[in-house]
Amino acid sequence: MPEIPRTPVGLLRPDGARLALYLRGPRDPDLVLVLAHGWQATSAIWDKTVAQLARPTTLVVRYDQRGHGRSTTGTARPAMSLLADDLQAVIAATAPGDVPVVLVGHSMGGAAALTLAAHRPGLFGGKVIAVLLAASSSGGLDLAAAGHPLPTRLIGLVRHVMASMCIRAPGLALRLHNLWQPRLSTQPPMDVAARWFKALMRHDVTELEALRRIPVHILVGADDPTIPPAHSHRLAEQLPTARLHVVPRGCHRLPTRHSSSVVAAIELTCSDGFRQLHEALPPLAEHADTATGPGPASWSPGP
Repeated sequence: MPEIPRTPVGLLRPDGARLALYLRGPRDPDLVLVLAHGWQATSAIWDKTVAQLARPTTLVVRYDQRGHGRSTTGTARPAMSLLADDLQAVIAATAPGDVPVVLVGHSMGGAAALTLAAHRPGLFGGKVIAVLLAASSSGGLDLAAAGHPLPTRLIGLVRHVMASMCIRAPGLALRLHNLWQPRLSTQPPMDVAARWFKALMRHDVTELEALRRIPVHILVGADDPTIPPAHSHRLAEQLPTARLHVVPRGCHRLPTRHSSSVVAAIELTCSDGFRQLHEALPPLAEHADTATGPGPASWSPGP
């Protein structure tokens, strides 16, 4: 397999946001694997996972969520429905025609996948053949009381307060931010983080019927303090045919700390998706070519 790409191609969204996409794999894949990261992370969280994947005929698509990494924010109000629309655009741009897609969402990326299933159910069982939800929740999150160790919770509280100040008192917030910069330098801008934090707190998906007709795997760390295992168990109850996998002593950052477990879950998800797809395929003569449009245009962000 080629090296993990570091130069993105860009996908322009209607509100002016540019999503940074990283593509690895053949131009004529038999499967497109889309990896969506979580809050305050970037597509780089998948590096260890991608390095271990042995799927030479699969196009692996990572992308930075808007406002994270090298993707710009745009003008639209942060909401999980906006991330779901972005995810749909990534699918349309990278998986034209009848190429099937497997979605993998971690944390906020899982919330985006769940929201997409609720808002665009027709994609699931057609274009999207399987989904892996890692450290994800259908709603009822309380990240401020998620059981972090005290120093981490204090840092999170300070970050949240400072982020709110970015909106109300930007001058003071900038001075405080400079004091905390060594601890915050890898994070997105605090005003962006705060807005997406609020969007996550509003996240609540109950319409999951679309996911009941395709293979779904749920992966969670047994010791995840951010989105505790109870959320994954509730997802498993909402999706009785889903398969739940608990990583012993696993934390929230599964793609970086437990990448081998993530890779194993991805392989199972892809295999189950292909198995169901092949069982459901009509005779070849009945297939229709339904191209979804051009792929993403080349784009390198400025300095």
